[in-house]
Amino acid sequence: PDDDDDDDDMGDHDEDHPGMDVVLHEDKKYYPTAEEVYGPEVETIVQEEDTQPLTEPIIKPVKTKKFSLMEQTLPVTVYEMDFLADLMDNSELIRNVTLCGHLHHGK
Repeated sequence: PDDDDDDDDMGDHDEDHPGMDVVLHEDKKYYPTAEEVYGPEVETIVQEEDTQPLTEPIIKPVKTKKFSLMEQTLPVTVYEMDFLADLMDNSELIRNVTLCGHLHHGK
């Protein structure tokens, strides 16, 4: 008779803990859905393939542009161009002018 009481206690013990049920792997929920995260008004798209081809780099290399503007005809002046060329050879006669300020601030 005492053995029957022990079996009943074990049966009652299982019913006291309903959280110990067996849950299949397919039924488990590890991550929230996109609707739960972003809301029902947001359209989320999940794509399986990349739209960017492998031949195109993610970060494109910087292309350096070279500008070359050559005067076809020299402007008309009252002095000779050789005089200006000779002035550049003497660094004491060169004057540099700089307009400093922030970009797009009307210098």
